[in-house]
Formats: sequence, structure tokens, C-alpha cells
Amino acid sequence: MSYSPKHKEQTRQRILQAAATLFCSKGFDRVTLSQIMKQANMTHGAFYAHFSGKSSLYEAALQFATAKGFWARSEKRTELKDRHLKALITRYLSWSRPNSNKPSPLEFLVTDAAHQDETVRQTYQECFDNLVNRLSTILAKRGLNSPQNLAEETVVSLVGTVSIARSITEPQREEFIQRAQARILTRLKQGQ
Repeated sequence: MSYSPKHKEQTRQRILQAAATLFCSKGFDRVTLSQIMKQANMTHGAFYAHFSGKSSLYEAALQFATAKGFWARSEKRTELKDRHLKALITRYLSWSRPNSNKPSPLEFLVTDAAHQDETVRQTYQECFDNLVNRLSTILAKRGLNSPQNLAEETVVSLVGTVSIARSITEPQREEFIQRAQARILTRLKQGQ
């Protein structure tokens, strides 16, 4: 049975959404194709009609998550306002809270960054570079010094904060996040 191009694209999007959600919350090694297809409410046959294997799905799913993420959508907004930058930082740090329904592609990649699979590592690098470049563009528009360096330092701080926050308990977690957010925003405001 042959499906229309529209149906095929809808199927691919369902698989990508399911994969992005699972990979972003658990990482590459802790997710199986069975889990992904169950989440997408589809069969394994549908998977192989779109992807050659788990690594190729991982790459596509993280690109999908990055493209659909809050920071990608924010490009349409006024990026020069302080409240906008604060919203970006706050939104990113919200992923460190348990049961967050919008996990960050970079949050779990702390463990995946050193993965042996070259596709996984390249995908991580692309996601990281994309986030740094988007933030650098925002900072450059604000006239800050060394926007690329400041953006990279900020992303590293955000990823580190989320990773550590996930491993500590309440009320220390919330206090830690608030202190980290204040430090990051102060550094960005100073532009150093």
C-alpha cells in the first residue's frame, strides 16, 4: 500500500517528536527503538521506512528538537529587551526541574557528548554550536563585547547548571538554580 507524501511526512514527524522527547529526557543509550515506536504509536516497519538506524534517528530528532525549541522560536521576537534574554535563560533553566515536559537537547547530552558513536558526537556538536551561535547573535545585537565567547561561556554555564541541578535535592535545587540564574544574567548584563 502506497501512502501519500503528506501521510509519510506526518508519520516522520510523529517518530521525530517521540524520539526527541525520549532522547532529550533519557539520552541515547537509555532509549530503545521499541520505546520510541511505542511512544509514536507505530510499528517498527514504519521506523525503517524513514531511518536507517538509531544513530540517524538521533541526529534527526535532535535537529528537530533544536529547531522546535524555545530559543529557535525566539528569533522572531525582539531580542534587544532585557526581559527577553531573561526569559531565554529562565526557560532553559526550567529544564532542570523534575518532570519537565520540555527537556533540552543539551541537558542530557552531558553524558552523550563523550559517546563513542561518531554520529552522536557530531549531533551533539551541532546542537551546541547552534545554541551558541543563536545566543551570540542576540548578544551581538545588544552590542556586548566578545559575543561569541560570552555566548559559549553562557551555554556552558547553563548546561552545567541543569546537569548539577538534576542531581541535587529540594530545597537546595531551587536555591542553586536561582543563584546560577542570577550569576548568568549579571554576567550577560555586564557583557564581560
